[in-house]
Amino acid sequence: MVKYIVTGVGLSGLLFAANIYAQQDPTAPLGWQKKSSSVAVSAPSLPQLQSVICDAQACRATLSGKSVTVGSVIRGYRVSRISDSSVILTRNKKQWQLSLFSANIKQ
Repeated sequence: MVKYIVTGVGLSGLLFAANIYAQQDPTAPLGWQKKSSSVAVSAPSLPQLQSVICDAQACRATLSGKSVTVGSVIRGYRVSRISDSSVILTRNKKQWQLSLFSANIKQ
């Protein structure tokens, strides 16, 4: 009876070791662990232009719920110019023009 218990324990240990071995890459160097998370770098999304208010001195715009003026920075983009219907943003020497109204106006 003792022989069968020892054999059963040995067999279960062998199955456990085989399960661990199957989860690892057999061609990887000993002790090497795969990184669990990867870092994805993405550019911040453009803010959404919601409104523009101009008075005699200057214009202010609302971008993604924040009031900005020329020179302000929002989400990594610098506000270069604000006109009565658009805002120009710059980042890394590139420019984006956000307009209040769509260019495809049907009449």
